[in-house]
Amino acid sequence: MTSTSQPRRGLAANLFLLAGVILILAGAVSAFASVPPSDGAVPADFGDAAPPLRPTVTALPADGQVAAAPLELPDTAGQAQPGVIPPLPSQRPIVPTPTAVPGLADRTPRRLVIPAIDLDAPVETVGWHVINGASTWDVPDHFAAGWLKTSAPLGQAGNTVFDGHHNIAGEVFRRLVDLRVGDELEVYAGNNVFFYKVTTRQILKERGQPLEVRIKNAQWIQPTEDERLTLVTCWPYTTNSHRLIIVAKPVAGDRAEGKPKS
Repeated sequence: MTSTSQPRRGLAANLFLLAGVILILAGAVSAFASVPPSDGAVPADFGDAAPPLRPTVTALPADGQVAAAPLELPDTAGQAQPGVIPPLPSQRPIVPTPTAVPGLADRTPRRLVIPAIDLDAPVETVGWHVINGASTWDVPDHFAAGWLKTSAPLGQAGNTVFDGHHNIAGEVFRRLVDLRVGDELEVYAGNNVFFYKVTTRQILKERGQPLEVRIKNAQWIQPTEDERLTLVTCWPYTTNSHRLIIVAKPVAGDRAEGKPKS
């Protein structure tokens, strides 16, 4: 009786130990899968074709009063040290703001709401500054998204572009990378709200790239033939070596145009 039960207890203990090892390995695999990609490892589900640009796109003239708009993406990286924002230079070009088409009293974006990432942020109109003859887009130095003033107003054909920091100055776009295709965005202008859905997510290598690559990356913020909303920030959180681009298109049907706020 005793000699028979001891091997059985030993076998049971070995099986229990083996099951424990399997559970530990399964947990490790699951944890590994949830770890965000390391710096420079772009998630596999990002990518899409560049947008079709308007054939009439030309740079603004540089005549001393109207300086040419920057050819590159907004610099949302800020300083290497989080929380430190460089002062903007006093030299600022006088630039025209696009004229909204008739229909709505105000098509200038003032508020951005993205329920999927619990974002509710003000939107401020931004232009650019000039350093040593080179134009650089402005980015709000606090919790706010910036609307590039030469981009399209809401509700008309063209590219409406927002920029924002993701790891300094309020981190307004910190969770932008978590958006998925189909997530909804709401943009408020005056007493109206415009609805969009995410269609494209892009992560583009920027740091250390030649000028022609950076200008090609900036195609995402140029005027387009279609109506779209484009959000721009840096990625990843620790190195800012890439640019994160989110594109959203108007929702079809009665939510595509501006509607009174409820």
